[in-house]
Amino acid sequence: MKKILIFLMFIAAAVISAQSNTKKSIDLTRGSVEEKFNEVYTKSSNYQDYKVIKKYIFNQLKKEVLDSLKKEKNNYKNAQNEIVKLQNQINKLQTDLNQANAQIETLTEQKNNIQFLGMNIEKSKYQWIVWSIISVLIFVLIYFIYLYINSQKVTKTAKQNLTKLEEEYFNFKSTALEREQNLKRQLLDERNKNQA
Repeated sequence: MKKILIFLMFIAAAVISAQSNTKKSIDLTRGSVEEKFNEVYTKSSNYQDYKVIKKYIFNQLKKEVLDSLKKEKNNYKNAQNEIVKLQNQINKLQTDLNQANAQIETLTEQKNNIQFLGMNIEKSKYQWIVWSIISVLIFVLIYFIYLYINSQKVTKTAKQNLTKLEEEYFNFKSTALEREQNLKRQLLDERNKNQA
């Protein structure tokens, strides 16, 4: 009986050992694909120069690899979609930037130019034209002031000469009138002498 008991214990130990070997737990849900292959390789059994992989481990590895590939494809598609989306945003922003630059250029041109006589003229040229016109007008004003002052002097001199001339004329007229009266008296006296 002892022999049977030892034999049964030996068989039980062998069965438990075999079950533990067949159910070596391999966790393929974690790690990268390379780590999964390495784990399958290290936990698989050897047969001559070959590695023997159990079907359920192979199927689990296949499922995990396909899931990883599917996930990477989805990530790749999402990344491509994101790239397209970002490229569209970049294009839109570039268009907005170009429009903003065009508006800035237009506003700068409007700021630096002024509408004068229906033409766009740079402000510096406009200022030069305005100051030229102001300078010419000041010169013309000074010239007319000079002419006015000169004409005032001429007028004053002419009035003074006229006044003197009028005095001389009045004196001459009085003198001539007196002479005429004297001559008329003399003529009348001479006529009276000749008649008498």
